[in-house]
Amino acid sequence: MSVPLDPSKYQSRPFFNPSDFIGYIKGLGRLGERKAPEAVILSYQRSLFDHVIASHATSPAEGYFSNELRYLDGSEGKLAIGGRFGVGSPAAAVMLEELIAFGVKRFVSVGTAGSLRIDLPPGSLVVCDSALRDEGTSYHYLPGGAPVYPAEVLTRRLAEALASRGLAFRKGKSWTTDAIYRETPEEVLKFGAEGALVVEMEAAALFAVARFRGVQIAACFSVSDTLAELQWRPEFHAETTAEGLESLFAAAVETLS
Repeated sequence: MSVPLDPSKYQSRPFFNPSDFIGYIKGLGRLGERKAPEAVILSYQRSLFDHVIASHATSPAEGYFSNELRYLDGSEGKLAIGGRFGVGSPAAAVMLEELIAFGVKRFVSVGTAGSLRIDLPPGSLVVCDSALRDEGTSYHYLPGGAPVYPAEVLTRRLAEALASRGLAFRKGKSWTTDAIYRETPEEVLKFGAEGALVVEMEAAALFAVARFRGVQIAACFSVSDTLAELQWRPEFHAETTAEGLESLFAAAVETLS
C-alpha cells in the first residue's frame, strides 16, 4: 500500500486552498488589519515560545493568529515567532500553509530532536540539510520516497549564524516520523546507517509544503534525548536543551533579519 492511496491526486485540484480559508476568515472580519510578517520562526516547544515572550519585546498578531503569532518589536513588523499550534507533521503543515496564505515567505523551524549518534549527546545542535520521509503528510504534496530538502541558501545562512556565535553544531539528515512511541532499535540502526543524525516529527512535511508553495524554509534542532545506545535517555527538561533552543532562536533571528 502506498501513500497517498490515490496517486492521481497529484494531477487534481483540491476542494479549497489555504488562501481560500484565509479569505474566508478575512471576510468574517477575524483576520485583523496588521500586515503579515515577512518571516516567521516556528516553535513547537512551549518553553521556547514563553521564553521569547518573557525576554523579548513582542506584540501579538490580531484576530485569527493572535494566539499563535507574536511579532518581534524592533523588526518593523517583518519578523515573528509562531507557537502553540501543536507538534507533528499535520499540525506544522497546517500552520505553515496558513501563514504562507497570510503572506509569509521565509521560515526557520526551531525544535527538539532525538539523537541517533553516540557522538551527538543531548544538548547538541543540529542544522537539517535533508529529511527522510517516514510520515504521511509530505506524500500528499510530493510523490516518491526520496528525501526532501530545505532551502539551500537559508540553511547556509542559518549555519553561518550559529558559527558566528562560536556555537558547535552538526549539519545533516533527519528522520521524520509521525509515531514517536513506535520508534524501534531496528529503525535507529537502519536510518542511522543511511546518514540520519536525529529523529523528529516535522521537517519532512515542512520541506515538502515549502517546496510545493514556493517559499523558503530551514530547520534546526536542540537534541533533547538520545536513542543512540539503543535505549532511551530523555533530557527534555535539561538546562542544555533549553539553552540550545534559545541559541537556535537567536541564530534564526539573525538568519531571517
